[in-house]
Amino acid sequence: MYLHIEPAIFERFPRMRVVVAIAQRVDNQRDRPELTTRWHTIWKHAASEARLYGNAQSHPHVRAFREQFRAMGVSNKKFPSAIEALLRRVLKEDAPFHINTLVDFYHTVSLQYVVPVGGFDLGVLHAPVQARLTREGDRFQALDDDLPQLLPPGEVAYASGQTVLTRHLMWRQACTGLLTHTTSSALLVAEIPGNIGEEVAITVQTALQTGLQEYFDVPALTFLLDEDSPTAAW
Repeated sequence: MYLHIEPAIFERFPRMRVVVAIAQRVDNQRDRPELTTRWHTIWKHAASEARLYGNAQSHPHVRAFREQFRAMGVSNKKFPSAIEALLRRVLKEDAPFHINTLVDFYHTVSLQYVVPVGGFDLGVLHAPVQARLTREGDRFQALDDDLPQLLPPGEVAYASGQTVLTRHLMWRQACTGLLTHTTSSALLVAEIPGNIGEEVAITVQTALQTGLQEYFDVPALTFLLDEDSPTAAW
């Protein structure tokens, strides 16, 4: 299995780095109080930090994605980046939401370093994952839709075969590949804008690796991808 980022993505997001973490034999059903405590702490801290900028879109990490999506003609209002959407929620809600422990974990890393982080269930994917532009025939089924929809060509997306897993990078996830309580094999992905720098990317890579070991007691295989090294294989 592998994840590959096509050159067209780096053309639109120059010098972007993508952190990939692979975790196998994960128990995602058991409650993890120490992670829940961490999730609540990070949520409150992120709210305080975000208020210093006045709103979510003014944070420099968020602004980097806004500028790059705007250059592609993508509406930031309609399609905010994953981290912008999460920060907006932080500013509106006093307490964090809960989906399952793996999702809580990657959201904790996302908020701590203010970068988009997402995850896919490898157990339900039957083709390699690609970050690429959408093509004719690609389909995406949103969480609130009964049927998949055809997407226009040219969107940046994560896809497995002709199934689009997320639109506009990590903006919105499809039904396919969601991390659930039954997930035992996970692919986590973090996107770091080019102007943020390699140091943050390395820190996020370490946070994913050490966190998976600490909270889930599983060793993680991690990769740091960029234009020169666009593929993670495992």
